[in-house]
Amino acid sequence: MNAAPAHSPATRSERRIALIKPAVAEEDQAAHAMKLLDSVLWVFKGTTLSNWTVCSAEAAQVIVVHHDEPTPHIADWRREGKLIVVISTDAAASSLSPYTLTYPFPTVQVLRILEQLDAALDSGATAARTSASSPGNNNSFDGRGDNRGSDAWDFVDALRTLRLLNNADTWFVGKVSSVPLLWVRGDGSRYCCDSATAHAIRSGTRNLSGLALQKAAAAPAELNPHSASELAWFAGYHASTTIAPWMSDGETYRLTRWPDFGRVQPDDSLLRAAQIRVVAALDAAPATAAQLSARTETSLGFVVRTLNALASCEFVQVAPATAPNVASIKPATPVPAGRLRQFLRNMRRHLGLWTPP
Repeated sequence: MNAAPAHSPATRSERRIALIKPAVAEEDQAAHAMKLLDSVLWVFKGTTLSNWTVCSAEAAQVIVVHHDEPTPHIADWRREGKLIVVISTDAAASSLSPYTLTYPFPTVQVLRILEQLDAALDSGATAARTSASSPGNNNSFDGRGDNRGSDAWDFVDALRTLRLLNNADTWFVGKVSSVPLLWVRGDGSRYCCDSATAHAIRSGTRNLSGLALQKAAAAPAELNPHSASELAWFAGYHASTTIAPWMSDGETYRLTRWPDFGRVQPDDSLLRAAQIRVVAALDAAPATAAQLSARTETSLGFVVRTLNALASCEFVQVAPATAPNVASIKPATPVPAGRLRQFLRNMRRHLGLWTPP
């Protein structure tokens, strides 16, 4: 399934973007980061607000560089009125530009930056802009859409544990600095929170890593409970761009249940279409993350996030090994023909089908 265009071709502006190869060629991460951005531009070609065409630095309106790019080059491009996007493989370098992608970056962050660049180009802005809505400016997030630290999966694991305990008579509350953030029922089937928190969880701007759940008397009566599969989906999707710790990169998985995309759909229609495409491909045939990425022509990081979301809701499982073709297996000891004929005679006699000669 292809993503539906957000705007008709006639209304899209033409944008020119240059991807400058990293000056430090031996740094594998830098090269992979640039290839990932190139892949995202290709996958979402024709579905973004504008048509983005990769071209030379001389013709480009936007220049994408690695954070090790010599400063004089960046200064010259800025004087020419070009906007600069910095791909960083070092979090310490993320302050070089408000348009910064810290590798490994999620697709949603690329799309947001493209929208910001569109707005800047439409307004004729040539200076870097800062915005409170920029992913890198959220104090609870690291700017990659990726929770850091060994506790990135603690909250997801807590939800999985509640489903196993299956205690519907108890509620648990998760707090941030002693302030209640959300409530989860003891069987892991329902949760509730205010609308602002729900929106932040869906968009990935609320960091849930390390959020501990404690017993609570009950959830507030004024908050309507929702299916906890929504919470598990977004918690798993935004937890990391690496495969969940209870899964394996090289393992083959199969879909056991389709998610309710009416409930778990992201705000961005392009991302929703891409998620549906990945799930549909997995429904068609079991696959590894790498196979899904190739089959759907979608970045591996995006596929892994979608697999993580499915696994957090327990909608996937390891595919069983292919059963051997029984017809092709020969018995170790041939059955004597005489014994087989006698067996068939006995069966026919038992069924009343045998007539004595």
